Amino acid sequence: MKRILIILLASALGLASCKKDPKQPETLDAPATIVFEGNTSTVMGTYSSYAAATPTVKGTGTVNILITYSGDVRTLSFTTSTGTVINNLGTATVSGGSYTFTKLVKDLRGTADAPLPTSGTSGSVVLTVTATLGNGQTVKRFFTINVTG
Repeated sequence: MKRILIILLASALGLASCKKDPKQPETLDAPATIVFEGNTSTVMGTYSSYAAATPTVKGTGTVNILITYSGDVRTLSFTTSTGTVINNLGTATVSGGSYTFTKLVKDLRGTADAPLPTSGTSGSVVLTVTATLGNGQTVKRFFTINVTG
């Protein structure tokens, strides 16, 4: 019994003599914020399928979305999903805090997707913007593109 008590006392003294590491403050890296058209609440826009006021060729209208961001963003990737088809619209290396996403309306849909809306109707597609940060993390934001025929 005496031997067990001595061992316990020695163990307790050994643990008590250990120096504790100073407590480190918890810090979280602020993720990047993706902003469309200069407004954090902007989540959709309407774009014509035609380039001119007088319809000529369907799908020649252009989608232009200014994307600004804060944080250490290395790349922006763009995809749309229509039905079961995911369309990869490309990846851009970014710097300077902004990037303008520009695509023809007809390029938002893949070859296996349904056609663009017919004249007088409209349709929509959700653009997924994925920002890859400097530390390898990703941040996503969604933008609904309404297409008028």
